[in-house]
Amino acid sequence: MRTPNRLENSGRRRLLRAVGAGLAAGTSASTAGCLASMPTLGQQIRYADVDVPTSGEPIYREWIPARSALEHADGGWRTVRYATPNAMGEDVVGATDPLPEQVLRARLDYLGVGYDTYDHVLSVGPVTVCLGSFDAATVRDTVLETGYEERGDYAGYDLFERTDLTRGVAVRDGAVLFRHRANASGPLEPADLEVVIDAEAGRVPRRADEDDDFDAVVRATGSHPTVQLFEGWGPIVRDLSEGFAARSSSMAYAYDEEYVYHRTVCRFEASAGLTAREVEDVLTRQNRVVEADGVEVVIDEPFLWVDLRESHEEFRSRVGDDRRYPQITWGVSVDGDGTEFTLRHDGGDPVDTDRLTLYLDSRSRVDPGIAPQFDDEFGVLEPGDSLTVDSFEGDRDDSVALLYSPPETNDGTVMVRFVPERVAQNGE
Repeated sequence: MRTPNRLENSGRRRLLRAVGAGLAAGTSASTAGCLASMPTLGQQIRYADVDVPTSGEPIYREWIPARSALEHADGGWRTVRYATPNAMGEDVVGATDPLPEQVLRARLDYLGVGYDTYDHVLSVGPVTVCLGSFDAATVRDTVLETGYEERGDYAGYDLFERTDLTRGVAVRDGAVLFRHRANASGPLEPADLEVVIDAEAGRVPRRADEDDDFDAVVRATGSHPTVQLFEGWGPIVRDLSEGFAARSSSMAYAYDEEYVYHRTVCRFEASAGLTAREVEDVLTRQNRVVEADGVEVVIDEPFLWVDLRESHEEFRSRVGDDRRYPQITWGVSVDGDGTEFTLRHDGGDPVDTDRLTLYLDSRSRVDPGIAPQFDDEFGVLEPGDSLTVDSFEGDRDDSVALLYSPPETNDGTVMVRFVPERVAQNGE
């Protein structure tokens, strides 16, 4: 394990260094978004030194506004996700971490710049920041062709919005910010884009300026191909929450020529008295599927480090080799009384329709309550194609979800969600 320089000489206590037999146990598709990329542990775990590749600088830190700067500081701002789309290691490992595919790529509109060409992508609250080498003109032209309207400018960024699915875009050369809601027919809050822009420019406080625990975990984690930041314990040691005061935590994905690595860093109160046995008990209860080649646990109060390592072969076997998600701009129109809607592919990747399911949130994807489905009319859905739904078995305030499911997996992610009646009201 390679810890940051400031921790190298702090007299840390190394724990759980015995070697045992590895044992496979299982992972649930329902945990996608947090544990989808994590190797799993069984009743016996192989403990060994795990040398995670050196992290980079946490450049995502400057884009995250402090709570005091937010007008709507709800739970949506608590989790931060970061990825390096053009450096995910697929050419080395033979597969890619599925997490950013599900929670970043699939939820981005197509903005004229393909997801794989971005250098850095950061999701904080309802805003996704995409950085790279591209001209703002490319984004401007694309969004105006796919249902967006101009909304002026702010601090050097051109602003655009659409009212059917209440999404917003801010763009300058090399940076585009995309704003969406979990329920796309809710109100658009332009201030969300502006506060993230202001955080990066230093015009409002950043979260790391006001939250020492968050800042400490960010600096300890750095940047890797994938990083997630949480309040409290990260998912792999969430069972430790009883009786302990965890302040902040992270999970990161990395790779080298031989292994894939998964690092969890937690900052907890020193008075918690965390012991080796308590950490070991939690890890042995993580009864999912994949055999981890090696695990190393370090307690360096107030930090807990858990590093997991697996071979490229194990990683490919577990996540599959076709877990990419399409990047699509969706549009929707609703008739006057909200009983019929048309969902359009306004731009982006073509997609096999047998991967798409429209369903009511009050129902399920196996009993969707909506007809027809895309695969009733198309084999492959391309820009310009649309589906009109004139039969759905929900209440007027029921929300409609469009799920994409990759082949040979039970995983999936909702690409868009809306309430038809509210979309109709937005268009009035």
